Amino acid sequence: METLEIKPVKTGADFRKFFNLPGKLYKDDPAYVEPLRMDLKKMFNKKKDPFYKHGDAQSYLAYRGKKVVGSIVAIENTAYNEYQKSKTGFFASFECIDDPEAAGKLLKTAESWLKERRLTQVIGPLSFSTENISPGILIKGFEYPPYLLTAHALPYYAALVEGAGYKKAMDTVSFSLTIDQPVGKRMAMLAERVQKTRNITIRQVDPKNYYRDAKIITDIYKLAWADNWGFVPPSEEELKDIVKNMKQIYLKELALIAEIDGEPVGFTITLPNINEALIHMNGRLFPFGIFKLLYWYKKIKGLRLWGMGVKPEYRRKGVDALLYYRTMVESQKLNFTNGELSWVLETNVPIIRAAGLIESEEYKRYRIYSKDL
Repeated sequence: METLEIKPVKTGADFRKFFNLPGKLYKDDPAYVEPLRMDLKKMFNKKKDPFYKHGDAQSYLAYRGKKVVGSIVAIENTAYNEYQKSKTGFFASFECIDDPEAAGKLLKTAESWLKERRLTQVIGPLSFSTENISPGILIKGFEYPPYLLTAHALPYYAALVEGAGYKKAMDTVSFSLTIDQPVGKRMAMLAERVQKTRNITIRQVDPKNYYRDAKIITDIYKLAWADNWGFVPPSEEELKDIVKNMKQIYLKELALIAEIDGEPVGFTITLPNINEALIHMNGRLFPFGIFKLLYWYKKIKGLRLWGMGVKPEYRRKGVDALLYYRTMVESQKLNFTNGELSWVLETNVPIIRAAGLIESEEYKRYRIYSKDL
């Protein structure tokens, strides 16, 4: 067997190898969706991505001889550690052939980089921010293509990480649901009762006041998610980036704000599953990918419930049930047929119960790992 070597990613040529690796590893996997190359370039550009104003990262490639066989990114997020009062580092973009030695050495190299920064724990895979792509390694549901901003993996990845001494920290679950069927009577009755007795109104995000409503949503999001495992509030620059990107693909009918007596108390944002278009594009938007995107975008039938939150003091009042109900009704009007509710922590009992109300079922599971340094 040829000599194994881990090298830092430094040059443009290195990054091309880094970005090209997943496409080679998943070439026989019909469920794989290659992300847009332009998005990857921005994410790893320390001058353009707002993450680097409060964090740092180093990418690595594993070589056997001259062949690239694996990749990883070591991440220090100072905002996370300040918020969580921890000394935690992260790893992301773990891709590897089925080679325990290569995987182990990649993870050890990332750990060494984190130790140099006096961090005492590593968690992963987690991206630069929770808004980039779903956390964890896929351990169930390999046969299904990933929805928008969710991860995919080869079936042996979990064993490679566990073989390097990592233990389960948390699972996240994804629920599939059928949209083009009558809304369950239980959900409809609950939504009707809540709306009548709690004086809750649901309105759409106003396209003419998009940034005003985006501010309302992000304020609720920070309050609603504050105590979630692994949460760190995005910086203002990151929020602006998310809001700007969202404007390109959101549907006003599926960007909803709940109000009680005129006060915004909750929100839900459901997005078209643009991966149904991206799967045909091989990660390239230009020169001809843009035409494929426009063609396949019109044929999208799936939705992903991207984000939801209710202010803590208004929980258990049926706000979430009413938001789910309105989302289902509006989705049917728009002729979508299927959807996904994901990034749900396995400990989030209220959301898991709500998933049952909309007659969805768990079909994917991701595992986030940790290790003491």
